Amino acid sequence: MQMKIAIPSRSDMVDNHFGHCEYFSIIEVDNQKQVTQKSAMATSKSCGCKSNLAEELAQEGVTLLLAGGIGQGAVSKLKLQNIEVLTGFRGSIDEAIKQWKNNKFQLNQTTCVEHHNCSH
Repeated sequence: MQMKIAIPSRSDMVDNHFGHCEYFSIIEVDNQKQVTQKSAMATSKSCGCKSNLAEELAQEGVTLLLAGGIGQGAVSKLKLQNIEVLTGFRGSIDEAIKQWKNNKFQLNQTTCVEHHNCSH
C-alpha cells in the first residue's frame, strides 16, 4: 500500500514556512517506507490557513505532512482533511524523509508564530 507524504519545499530543502513555500514535494512510499516516487505540487503562496492547501493536498492523496514550522490554523485545516502533521524537520527533502524513517523528529507540535500575520 502506497502512502503520500507532503513536505513544504524551497530549492529541494524543507521550507520552514508551510503557507509560503515554493512548492510541496510529494513523496510516495511503500510499506517498508521506501520511496517509490517523487513529484512537486505548485502552491499559490498565500497564507496556509486561509488557502485551500489542505484540501488540495488531500485531493492528491496526501495523508502525512512533514514540516519545519507551521501555524496552528494550518494544522487545524490539515487535520480536518485527515492529514497528520509532524514538525521539526530541517535540511534537504531526502534528509527529512530519512529523519521520518528513523523516527528522528519532534513529536511535540511546534507551531510557527513569528512572521504569521493572519488575523482570524
